[in-house]
Amino acid sequence: MTPLPTAALAAFLAAGAAASIVMAVRPRRRTLAEVRALLHPANQFDGAGPGTSSVLRPLAARVERSLGAGLGLVGMTPVEVAGRIAAGAVVGTFFAILLVAFTTTTGLLPFSPLWLVSALGIGAAAGWIMWSDVAGRVDRRRRELRRTTNDFIQLVAVGLTTDQSVDEAIRFALDVGDGAGFTILRDELATAPMRGVPLWEALDELGRRYGERELGEFGASIERQGTQGVSITDTVNSLAASMRAKALDDLERDADRANANLSGPTIGFVVTMLVFLAYPLAVRIGDAFGG
Repeated sequence: MTPLPTAALAAFLAAGAAASIVMAVRPRRRTLAEVRALLHPANQFDGAGPGTSSVLRPLAARVERSLGAGLGLVGMTPVEVAGRIAAGAVVGTFFAILLVAFTTTTGLLPFSPLWLVSALGIGAAAGWIMWSDVAGRVDRRRRELRRTTNDFIQLVAVGLTTDQSVDEAIRFALDVGDGAGFTILRDELATAPMRGVPLWEALDELGRRYGERELGEFGASIERQGTQGVSITDTVNSLAASMRAKALDDLERDADRANANLSGPTIGFVVTMLVFLAYPLAVRIGDAFGG
């Protein structure tokens, strides 16, 4: 096959692969089962359930064990993540094999089985990139939800200090707060009456689902206030103060970690500059003694 037909075939296959990628990552409509799982978080969608392909089932189960409920923060399911990882690995391998075939048929490189092994490695790297992207998004959303929980309780504490009721303070916090984390809180608390779930149970469920212990404590305080009629202003203020102290400790740890990460490049820069400045002097001294 001459180079021109080979290039045309490679372009056709590449266009087909690009179209397949676009169709694979295009957002799809949620099924009725997934909508029901959003309304009833206790019956969450099982990523390795019977509707999952036998090929993706082990990968989806592993994704669910690793990321768990964090996938709900990015609006994805274990099957979707497993599909993206598999699609990335297949497409990466395909493009690598296509490149190997093109270079070997045109005579740019001699054929070797090592190229096929490298193609498999490129496919695995592409799948890992897809996994790393989703895991990074989940981690960022978890940190954002953590900050949102802190801001939410601080705002509720501020509302309670102005003689607002608990419901009014919560509405005030939800109206003032902004961001994806507050959107999750608003959706959860807005759908709670439709599901017949009290406000404190909704907060406790949300806290247990995403590992936010303070939301559970706040929900328990609201429950005591609703069932026993006790004031929770002091309790919420204490919880807010504790969260502020913890947030400050986290900021200090992040700053220390950033300084530690900069120490290596800083030392390398200083050593390089010393070598750069001392080299001409060393050459002159050597020439003087040599002469």
